[in-house]
Amino acid sequence: MHVFQSREQLDAELGTVRKWQRTGQALEASLMLAKAEAHSIGDSLVYWWQDAATLAAEDFVGHRRYLTVISPQDGALTVQVAPKMMLEPTEPYSDLTDRERFVGVADEVTIPAMAICAFDIDEAYRVVPGQSGAVVTIHVTVEGYSFPNK
Repeated sequence: MHVFQSREQLDAELGTVRKWQRTGQALEASLMLAKAEAHSIGDSLVYWWQDAATLAAEDFVGHRRYLTVISPQDGALTVQVAPKMMLEPTEPYSDLTDRERFVGVADEVTIPAMAICAFDIDEAYRVVPGQSGAVVTIHVTVEGYSFPNK
């Protein structure tokens, strides 16, 4: 998991890579959209915003083809995250949805408002129930440049 405290930090660290530039564009455009209305930029990402309460889940979700990026807009957001190999699978990977589900114990992390959090494809996460506020969700292709030191 990578947490960027601001859009400026994301741009400074990854802004020379096209898919991360598009991630920044999606963050800027997302709150002008209707809630839960998905849009894409090229073929490298899809984005939308929704209430944190609708993201909350009892199980963890992981992806293989897309990195999940979330950015709470109205206040901090608490998530739990763990390496997939440390969790117990409950639903096998689906190529149609690019999802696999897990249960288990994970680290709890609070993402500050307006920060940007990217989960790696070897991680699963869940949004802790009982939270509110707008959250931008972006699914970014794993193809091309990813994160240094991984």
